[in-house]
Amino acid sequence: MISRMIYALMAAAILLPCTVFATDSGPSNTVGFWKLDVQPGFTQISFPLLPDNKALNNVLSDQLTGGATVEESDQIIRWNPTSARFQIAWYNSTTSQWAGEFSELSEAEAYWVYVQPDHPAVQTIVAYGNVIEEPTYNMGAISPGYNAVGSVWAMPTSLTNAGMSGFQGGVYLFLSDLIMSYDAASGNHTYAWKNDAALWQGNLTEFEPCKGYWVYIAPGHPGFNWTYPQPGPTGLDSRGPGGYYPDLDALEIIGRPPMPTAITNTTAPASSAKGGAQ
Repeated sequence: MISRMIYALMAAAILLPCTVFATDSGPSNTVGFWKLDVQPGFTQISFPLLPDNKALNNVLSDQLTGGATVEESDQIIRWNPTSARFQIAWYNSTTSQWAGEFSELSEAEAYWVYVQPDHPAVQTIVAYGNVIEEPTYNMGAISPGYNAVGSVWAMPTSLTNAGMSGFQGGVYLFLSDLIMSYDAASGNHTYAWKNDAALWQGNLTEFEPCKGYWVYIAPGHPGFNWTYPQPGPTGLDSRGPGGYYPDLDALEIIGRPPMPTAITNTTAPASSAKGGAQ
């Protein structure tokens, strides 16, 4: 069970762009909120806390910059693992409603926020939700190929403590399953994989609150159902003995993960409607 003490310490413990707070709301559950700054371009995020009503209209409302058309609006982009394609949702400032190809969010999924280049330099997303207190949380099926996954943890959590028992390694990194995270500042990805001794390798060592990740299941591997234990306040060594950091340029062998393409209009008027936090 997640200790409520973890959340009381969070303001001092997490020096991250994402901040998560929680408090007891009554005898039966703990609720909290998180906030995250986003800037023009793509930011890969997750939603660690969500309310029972997970609709975009309820969670985000008008917090991002909307427009009369999708080309004028900021966008939330989702990876559909079944069709292996991206889906776009956007805030229609004319109807004050979210529109597009999906309408609800999930703690288990990663998303990309795309902010149009002529929109405010910093926008803040604030959301509230229920703290997950069960001893396990079912992330669902991790299928062969690419899976965009979120992190429901309120603190940085080492990979070895994330319950990914079905994650398979390989003699060479391009034969292993992979975890990848997009860094908006550099435009590059960080990576983690396992060698044939099942030891974690790479420069990605933990899951962080509010960040999104790719989990890539290599060809010939079956995938797995990811039901993991909630971590305690201290993580484990994410590499294990003998961990090493080889030259990540070698990952060009397997190629980079897919990136979404936003719908843009470089001549969009600067008067797009904006609501919510700046």
